[in-house]
Amino acid sequence: MEQDQIMRDILEAVVFLKDHAVTREELVDQIVGLKGDLLAQMETLVEERLTSVKDEILTHVDSFIVLHQKLDTEFVALRAKYDRLEGHLQQIAAHLQLRLG
Repeated sequence: MEQDQIMRDILEAVVFLKDHAVTREELVDQIVGLKGDLLAQMETLVEERLTSVKDEILTHVDSFIVLHQKLDTEFVALRAKYDRLEGHLQQIAAHLQLRLG
């Protein structure tokens, strides 16, 4: 009687394993699928990071260009001021009849 119960338990366990266990092919297919999903996620992450870095670089380059344009404008203004002051100095020197070196 006890042996019958043990045999039924073993049979039940074997049937359960047969119904729920995966085959080698199924396991390989799942691993290949997971590998493909992982690679796709990695590619997406790398692409997102590269896009982020590219945007950051472009922002810095744009800031540098704006700074350069401001400096260029300031240089033009200072050059005009210098030319105007030099013209005034020439007029003063001519009026005072001074010879400038």
